[in-house]
Amino acid sequence: MRFEQPLIEGTLVRRYKRFLADVVLTSGEEVTVHCANPGSMIGCSDPGSKVLVSVRDDPRRKFSHQLEIIFAGRVPVGIHTGRPSSVVAEAISQGKVPELAGYATMRREVRDARDSPVDLLLEGNGLRPCYVEIKNVTLAQEDVAMYPDAITEQGTKHMAELTDIVREGNRAMVIFLAQRSDVERFRPADHIDSEFGQALRDAVARGVEPICYRAKVTRKGIELDTRLPIEID
Repeated sequence: MRFEQPLIEGTLVRRYKRFLADVVLTSGEEVTVHCANPGSMIGCSDPGSKVLVSVRDDPRRKFSHQLEIIFAGRVPVGIHTGRPSSVVAEAISQGKVPELAGYATMRREVRDARDSPVDLLLEGNGLRPCYVEIKNVTLAQEDVAMYPDAITEQGTKHMAELTDIVREGNRAMVIFLAQRSDVERFRPADHIDSEFGQALRDAVARGVEPICYRAKVTRKGIELDTRLPIEID
């Protein structure tokens, strides 16, 4: 996934009200930017951090600047929670996700039998339909990618819904996309949300397929990189 326009560099002043941040651009201009991330962004939202923002001139948008990447030290971290779905969908289309090879069609933002939204649905070629939920991962402790970075009732609900999908005879998968290059494995952040961790373990025990990929994050774009081992025992 390539960014439509070159990103603009700046320095983070503060992030507040969950979805807003103040940034000083290299031009010296201070702007308020939209932050598409409802989590805590632990470890990648320190004031003074280098950031990269996109600009979209759309009169329907309250803020024309969008926070895309924050540097945790020298490591670029993709914080925009809307990007992973595009990154994963593109990788599947290019045959870079062997776990989901062979399907004839792929649809985004569909609804399951309970009218709950699911990120992707793959169908066709005689294969069992596969419903895919994608989670953005920004939290890291040493070389471990962890999710979530805040309590996520919605994430716990998603695990139950994926379990129901498997019970109905379909495939269900949760893909964790670690948008940073300094991680080598994944595990649930039980110290932050133990209920999600247990919900994930229960879902996996009932047939939900968990996968974690690391992404390569640059100022030009974001792409799928390496599959990481998952530790959930």
